[in-house]
Amino acid sequence: MEEEYKLRGKVHAPFGPMIMEFEIPKPYIKLLNDYGDKISASDKKSKQLDWSDNLVGNVKQEHKIEQHIWQEKPSKNLPSLFNWAGNCVNLFVKTHLQQQGDELDKKVAEQNVKSIELHNSWIVNSIKGDFNPPHMHFGMVSAAGWLMMPKSVEENKEREHAGWIEFLFADPHPFVVPKYAVKPEVGKIFFFPNWLQHQVYPFRGEGIRRSFSFNVSYRY
Repeated sequence: MEEEYKLRGKVHAPFGPMIMEFEIPKPYIKLLNDYGDKISASDKKSKQLDWSDNLVGNVKQEHKIEQHIWQEKPSKNLPSLFNWAGNCVNLFVKTHLQQQGDELDKKVAEQNVKSIELHNSWIVNSIKGDFNPPHMHFGMVSAAGWLMMPKSVEENKEREHAGWIEFLFADPHPFVVPKYAVKPEVGKIFFFPNWLQHQVYPFRGEGIRRSFSFNVSYRY
């Protein structure tokens, strides 16, 4: 009997912008990991889908995710990867409008998002020493999720925040914490405003830290 999946979002609001955390159903993790392994195993495919010129990270491999992957349904009781991500975007936007919007926003939030446009998406394979400097994304809503993690990061054997993602907002002031560090875990994905700056710290352990990211715009 197949596992049943229900969409649940957890709000993180360490400062002004809202960040929302979701669990990635295991069939999507397998779909993306199988796809990532296939690209990494082929020099031809790896070069064809190399996305590093479009990104700021100092990392081993950055590969574009092809459109057909987004239309795949990895399980009969799950929607396509695109529709699942779209459901997350819809809940993220509605929650933001309800919690941080004015009365008009709250009225709009009674409806669902009408359409979502996927601008770009990519898989990142990081090894020890790799890092991502502070940067922001394109579109309106961005996401970062994790598919594979070195044991040293999983088991907290690294120095503080090594391999973690950190969100940045505002300038440092007394009584203001402008940083929010999150430990990456396989199966977690965070949605956030595209303009919210973030960075990824390097780690020292063996193994691959695999993540995937994408940018979307939406219309009500």
